[in-house]
Amino acid sequence: MIVYNGSLEDTRELIQFFRFESPKLRALRKLIISREKTIVKDVNGDTIEFPGLTYGSATLEELLRELGVVFNPQSLHNPNATASGIKEFDLSSRWTWGHDRIL
Repeated sequence: MIVYNGSLEDTRELIQFFRFESPKLRALRKLIISREKTIVKDVNGDTIEFPGLTYGSATLEELLRELGVVFNPQSLHNPNATASGIKEFDLSSRWTWGHDRIL
């Protein structure tokens, strides 16, 4: 488990941290947002946690964009949209298989 302890208001710092730490994980599979924190989970269950990064944060939107998640900002920041207050987004590979092949 990798935990981010930097400033949640500094979007650039958070994104740079994510870019530095994410290669240590395998294929990213899930983003989980709760009222307390945001978690990025890989295929093996290893995680990067962002304590305090939750609904209502512009930095959260930037992290989702970095991960390629398609979302609606109005519904994203409503924790009461789900009974548990937890939202999960599936992540997949950014590049298709064989994108670098030359025919």
